Amino acid sequence: MYNEEEIARPYAKALVQAAQELGCLDVVRGDIEALDAQWEGSELFREWAQAFHSLPRKQHRELVDSIWGGSMSRPTLVLLEALSTNGLLATIPHVVQIFRRMADRAEGRVKVVFVFAVKPSEAITRQLTEKALRAYGEQTQIELRVDERLGAGLVVRAGHTQMDGSLAGRLRRLRNAFAQ
Repeated sequence: MYNEEEIARPYAKALVQAAQELGCLDVVRGDIEALDAQWEGSELFREWAQAFHSLPRKQHRELVDSIWGGSMSRPTLVLLEALSTNGLLATIPHVVQIFRRMADRAEGRVKVVFVFAVKPSEAITRQLTEKALRAYGEQTQIELRVDERLGAGLVVRAGHTQMDGSLAGRLRRLRNAFAQ
């Protein structure tokens, strides 16, 4: 058994690089969103993609072209052909997820996630959003979540950085300190 995320990473990376070189990252991003919607919206498509189709390479190209040729950009079609030829269409959700992260990084977009123990007031939400936009720029994507398991406080994730000011995080750090 293989790790689908590890398999998907080079495909997503190649797609981001090709789209950047061709100056069509926004177009490819639209293709990826459409592909994700198709995956999520069609059980039949998921079943078909998860089955291996042993065909000559030319037929894979024709198949991909007949399904997506009129609606996807060339870099996306090349990706789909490669996935089809290698029996990896089932990795589409992983390619989508990794593509989004890599494309965001390439465009300087940062996703900031605020996880609260309880639903915050509008004033606090507005203050934190304004601070995140000032710190990371207008391209910043803000996501607000509530996770009662935190007990109290807040966890902030910005890109690959996490600041944990929650009660659960403090208790975990205290437990770890005593365990040493």
